[in-house]
Amino acid sequence: MQPLSLIPQHEVILLKSRPLPAPVLYTLAFTVPTLVLLWVYVQLGMAPWGDNTILSSDMSSQYVEFFCALKHGDVFFSWSKALGTTYIGVFSYYVSSPLSVLTLLVPNQYMPMGLMFLTVLKLGLAGLTCCLFLRHYLKRSTLFLPLLAACYALCSYSAAYSLCIMWLDGLIWLPVILLGLEWIISGGRPWLFFGSLVVCFLSTWYISYMIGIFCCLWLVYRLGSQPMPWNDIARLLRTFLLSALAALAVTAWMWIPSLLSIFRGKLGDATVDYSSLTNFSLWELPSRLLPGQGASLTNSALPYLFCGTIVVILALTFFLLPTISGRTKVSALAVLVFLVLSLWLSPLDKMWHLFQMPNWFPYRYSFVCSFFLIVLAGEALNRLPESWFSWKLAPIIPLMLLGFTAWELGCNTQVTLLDIRAVFGCQSYSDYVAYYQENEALVEQAQEDGDFFRMGATYDRGDNSPLSFGYAGITHYSSIYNKQVNTFLKQLGFAQGWMWSVYYGSTPVTDSLLGVRYVLSDQEFPGYEEVGHSGSLTLWENPDVLPLAYVSQGQVGRTLPVGATPFQVQNQLLSQLTGAEQEVFSSMDLNVQEGPGQITLIIPGTGNPVYIYLDASGLTSLSVNGNDRCSLTPYEEQRIHSLGAPAVGETLEVTITWDTSLPALGWTAMVQQLDQEALRQALAQLDNTQVETVTNSQVVLQATSDTPSTLVTTIPAEPGWTAYVDGQKVDTGVCWNTVLTLELSSGTHQITLRYTPPGLIPGLVLGGVTILMGLVWLVWSRKKSR
Repeated sequence: MQPLSLIPQHEVILLKSRPLPAPVLYTLAFTVPTLVLLWVYVQLGMAPWGDNTILSSDMSSQYVEFFCALKHGDVFFSWSKALGTTYIGVFSYYVSSPLSVLTLLVPNQYMPMGLMFLTVLKLGLAGLTCCLFLRHYLKRSTLFLPLLAACYALCSYSAAYSLCIMWLDGLIWLPVILLGLEWIISGGRPWLFFGSLVVCFLSTWYISYMIGIFCCLWLVYRLGSQPMPWNDIARLLRTFLLSALAALAVTAWMWIPSLLSIFRGKLGDATVDYSSLTNFSLWELPSRLLPGQGASLTNSALPYLFCGTIVVILALTFFLLPTISGRTKVSALAVLVFLVLSLWLSPLDKMWHLFQMPNWFPYRYSFVCSFFLIVLAGEALNRLPESWFSWKLAPIIPLMLLGFTAWELGCNTQVTLLDIRAVFGCQSYSDYVAYYQENEALVEQAQEDGDFFRMGATYDRGDNSPLSFGYAGITHYSSIYNKQVNTFLKQLGFAQGWMWSVYYGSTPVTDSLLGVRYVLSDQEFPGYEEVGHSGSLTLWENPDVLPLAYVSQGQVGRTLPVGATPFQVQNQLLSQLTGAEQEVFSSMDLNVQEGPGQITLIIPGTGNPVYIYLDASGLTSLSVNGNDRCSLTPYEEQRIHSLGAPAVGETLEVTITWDTSLPALGWTAMVQQLDQEALRQALAQLDNTQVETVTNSQVVLQATSDTPSTLVTTIPAEPGWTAYVDGQKVDTGVCWNTVLTLELSSGTHQITLRYTPPGLIPGLVLGGVTILMGLVWLVWSRKKSR
């Protein structure tokens, strides 16, 4: 079959004027966007040229920690994620790009700088691959190609969504995938298309889905531009579909477990609202093609479409040139209309987002709109007649336009990043380094312990500190969460909201039952032992911590006990585990004094730690003995709060303010004291196992019971765990809707728990069979060609 060609070879065209060697073009395509972006970062005072960083919004609270976690080797499972849950979803969604390996060379305390330079590298590579595609597609080698490549690499999407660094791999691989598709259209082999799809799936499977939709649109455009025999169309579509399916099959070992883990969290929780037909007024869209339109990351933001004034002008010129056929114009218009409708109509927009409503960062596919406009601009340049230009000026025109466009793109990028910083702020570099060094010293001290333990922190920079520092913990925030664990922690009094859960709200009861041996804090922890100090932080050790699993002395329920407050729930958990009534939390005598907009609780000291549970809307602040403790408006503060341990004869004066009306709260139930001696006696009955080995795929322990009993673990009951008791496979159970249990007979038992990510084995089998079939087909086709 003859290749489709949109470029008449007899035309006298501008792009033909001064061909340049391919290495020169590719070097310019890479260096122009990288130098422009570096110039922007210098102007913004980014470290090492200032004290600012790219840590803003989710880049600060999530992504930087995931890159730090790469050094700890977590891929399929991590104890650092919400008590210990599947990790393949986090790995594949955020950090599976091959370029992420470069961050292993960067010490974690310098990771903000490392991610900034990685962003520069990714956008430079996006410019390079765009130039590669345009050179082969337009069959020209002139200075306009790096110009258009810079427009792609530094489009508004790249500037605003550079905070979502994992999506930038999609910009890199889109041109390569389309180049592979062009080879198929021209009758060539599908290896480039297949191989680039595989790497793109592995790098960013989420954006790969959107690229797949655009590949279908690209076929519509190319096949509509020039007629092709039906037999050739059938061959083309067959090769396209088989190559795409083969790429999916080869990467199934990653995306199947990832999707399964996401469906246990965000996708399983999500309810998609299709009641709204449109996202914005259609008349607002043209302005998004202009520079300096401001930036927003919320769901009310408009699409990011700007990719250079010259691109907009040339894309409009494309439809005016008589040298471009009507079929080509109609095909291009059809694709543009579909893209505009996708942005405008809410149902189509959700289709691009896996039929979900994105949580901020809307129109995550809008870079394909910029890319298509750039292709149309390139084709328009390729068809401009010589008579439109004075050839005495022709050598200067590309240089002038490249300089102007680089300046324009740089200014737009700077304005966009400044707008984002103005709304969301950014982490200072010196504060990040000081925080990391302060915490790292105490984490390393705790890890000298050698045994498995969990650690908590009340002094977090983000919501993924356990992953960043590599310790087993509770705190976690990502789109790949375990909703049962989050619900469990909230009912125990921890701060929890939607996709995140944090350690704030702990008590000695939850610390001991969940295996939290150490706590990093800048506060006092009554009953805990101070074992380390670094800067403003203290490392506290819990003397009554329990192991990862323990044999219950009573009947544990499948569901979590119901209580009016988390204190009641914790009492009931201890009662179930010990087989006897436990009231380690009890009420106190309170003197309640109400005033305008506030209430003051006078609490007499008993020597026991005192806690208050605050989870009502409308509350605004908490102060203790005249000292402001915290604001109560953030979700993180709607939890249990420690008020201290006043001695007998002392009093606590707790003041709570509100901004609407006083909620109807029973303060006697909300304020509780902890009987530490009673807790210690209850926990002593449960210290009856010996944990021998804990890895990311296996737990080995020994447990002893005088009677048939239930072994209660604090391992979230996710699919993938297999249990063996004395070498025999046994069924696992669930208690409190959250954690794994095993039924044991009397005696001493050797217990092994093994974890295999659900979907991993079927994915490996599917990929292996696909590779084998591909090799068989390759051998057969070579023999046939002989």
